[in-house]
Amino acid sequence: MRSKIIGSIMILTGTAIGAGILAQPLVAGGAGFWYAALVLVVLWALMTYTGLLVLEVTLALEPYQNNFNSMAKHTLGRIGQVVTWFTVLLLLYSLVAAYMDGAGSILTTLTNDILGFHIPQWTNALLFSLIFGGAVYWSTHSVDLANRTLLSLKGVLLILALMFLMPHIDLANLNRAEGAHRYVWVMISIFLTAFGYHTCIPSLVNYLGKEVQTHRKIILWGATIPLVIYGWWLFVSIGLVPQTGEYSFLSLGAHDHSVGYFINMIDHITQNKWTIAFINGFSNIALTTSFLGVSLGLFDFLADGFKRANTRIHRTQTALLTFIPPFLFALIYPHGFVMALGYAAIFVAILEVILPPLMVWKLRQSTTLHSPYRAPGHPLLLALVLLLGIAIIVIELLNSLHLLPTF
Repeated sequence: MRSKIIGSIMILTGTAIGAGILAQPLVAGGAGFWYAALVLVVLWALMTYTGLLVLEVTLALEPYQNNFNSMAKHTLGRIGQVVTWFTVLLLLYSLVAAYMDGAGSILTTLTNDILGFHIPQWTNALLFSLIFGGAVYWSTHSVDLANRTLLSLKGVLLILALMFLMPHIDLANLNRAEGAHRYVWVMISIFLTAFGYHTCIPSLVNYLGKEVQTHRKIILWGATIPLVIYGWWLFVSIGLVPQTGEYSFLSLGAHDHSVGYFINMIDHITQNKWTIAFINGFSNIALTTSFLGVSLGLFDFLADGFKRANTRIHRTQTALLTFIPPFLFALIYPHGFVMALGYAAIFVAILEVILPPLMVWKLRQSTTLHSPYRAPGHPLLLALVLLLGIAIIVIELLNSLHLLPTF
């Protein structure tokens, strides 16, 4: 059991920490570390609390009938169920398609460089999907085992990269708060999605059973480990890059805040090729661990929604529903998913900030549903979380219309 608990924590951590971590200093560098850390901690607290709310509702339902579809159906009715379906499918299909496309691109580059001949990107994307999608199809335990191996390697690479970067830190670079409010709006969207792990919670409840305190600890650890890693990464990366100059956050803005240019800046400042190799290796593996976690959440959501039993034939049907649509859309119309990913923070705010307090509020009023776990907090706290979710959506919409001051 101890091993499965550690594996479950690693699934949440691996799902949250994706290649998007590289984007964090791009949007936070101009505000300074301390201001960015404040926003990071606030969003960590928000997303940890809504994770506990999701756990409360999940535990009120029977195993394998406890995903977001059933949670919304039993607490919010038909309208809530429709909103949940729309949000989950748009968010998770977009993410899975993006991971497939990204993995195909990486593998194509590697085969060109290592094998010396060209393999089409769609072939590599299909191979990636068959291997790691096969782990999702087989069982949560197989996802656990694959994720442990990859996350361990990912963690080693990130720690090595941070250790190589730390000697180059200039503490004076951390204190940049002038005009910091311009960076808040973009930081909110990037940092919010960096704590998106909630769709895995029902899968882990099915995996471990209704062990109330165990799941509570898994969520707390699974959300806090990313907080520590993000904080360390922001401290190092912001402390590394100066505000002005040829290789600075100012010049980064002139290059459209490109991740590629940011990595080139790190290469120039450190003059250490190993550091870049560690960062690239980390980001490539991070794509795979996020794919596993997101796919697992989507798989179990569809199994619940279409009432597919936990048998091989039904798991095969669910796997086809999980992986064929995003693969085809990524192949035929990838820009549609890129556009959808641009609004990922809105989908996350609906699914993981607004819906949880609404579902818990209705659950606690129910005379037929009872959860063995009750998340802390007065109803006024549920109302505050709901208002914060609405505020995040409004901010994202205004930001997409360029109506807010940004960097």
